[in-house]
Amino acid sequence: MMLAAMFMACLALHAQSVSFPPHLAKTNIAKMVSGDSIIYYQCHVDQATQELVTSSGQKITSKAKKLTITEKYVVTRSGDTYNIRYYVSSFNDYPNKKFAYLTLKEVANWGFELKFSGTLPAEDVQIIAAFEDKTHEVTYYELKVNKSCTNEAIIAYKKERNQLMVEGNYLLSKNIKVVAASQVSN
Repeated sequence: MMLAAMFMACLALHAQSVSFPPHLAKTNIAKMVSGDSIIYYQCHVDQATQELVTSSGQKITSKAKKLTITEKYVVTRSGDTYNIRYYVSSFNDYPNKKFAYLTLKEVANWGFELKFSGTLPAEDVQIIAAFEDKTHEVTYYELKVNKSCTNEAIIAYKKERNQLMVEGNYLLSKNIKVVAASQVSN
């Protein structure tokens, strides 16, 4: 009897329904029904050093330079449960010219590697909706990937793919708590 009660409590914890405030109800993630999936791509610029190790064991460290990081989030909904698979592409020199063509078709040589897979808590689902709300359609002048275009997203839902500018410095990998926690543990 006690085991059944614990099982039901665990089920209730993972099968939480997500309610969206009115200003987020128009987002793609809020419109999802059971069986749907959305792919979010985010491309942003960061500054970092790189360390290379030669075959002889010599370590060479570069000066800090701008790098483009491309991340992919696949969110699926099954009943009231949202799941996420988080992928990262290898670092690219800045600017990332490939990202402008990501709206056409993802290709294998972008090298996305799975970094995390798990269930999204309701708060993280709402964070993704808020992220969507902080984007706008790319204008002709913003289409060129350059210094003024450092944080972009592509949202692929059903048969639509929209390339968007992210207003501000919002990074899904830093704001989705289950993804951010997985980066600390790696």
